[in-house]
Amino acid sequence: MFARMIVSSVLPATLLCAGIASAADLNAVTADGRKVVLHEDGSWAFADDAQTGEPLATLTLENREDIAHGCRLGLRLHNALAAQVRTLVLRFTAYKAEQVPFDTVSRGYSYVKPTTSQYQEITFRGITCGEVLSVEVSAARNCHVGDLTKYSASEQRCLELIDVVPSDLLPIAKLAADS
Repeated sequence: MFARMIVSSVLPATLLCAGIASAADLNAVTADGRKVVLHEDGSWAFADDAQTGEPLATLTLENREDIAHGCRLGLRLHNALAAQVRTLVLRFTAYKAEQVPFDTVSRGYSYVKPTTSQYQEITFRGITCGEVLSVEVSAARNCHVGDLTKYSASEQRCLELIDVVPSDLLPIAKLAADS
């Protein structure tokens, strides 16, 4: 039901921004960053990234550990792109309540060749893992992947290169495209 409420609020905004009214299926993004397909009959389904045909790098939360006065998370970036990830700096924001960002940290992934992965850890200080309601992933304007460089890439384009895999360890998602 929660996803239906989010999708219901996203649909009018999506149609307004797109400026179109079509009888065909419509792609949208929920507030927590998940892609959905809205069908003309009012039903919806989660989108399958494989349908787009565009490979993405995937970010997976693999470890969650409470430490003294903090929360440590282990994240793996798997490069399914056709190009090497020379540099990709991501920002991670821990939310303590629905709209209350508590701490933001950055972590860079470097020289990740296609079909390989790299593991990095981040630490949020002053908050336990149990107090973290969710983690939002955004991109710093510093990515060097293929033809994109820190001079030519926008934060949005850098973020479009990755898919954040939902986790049972802690809710984690990409920054919504309209944020």
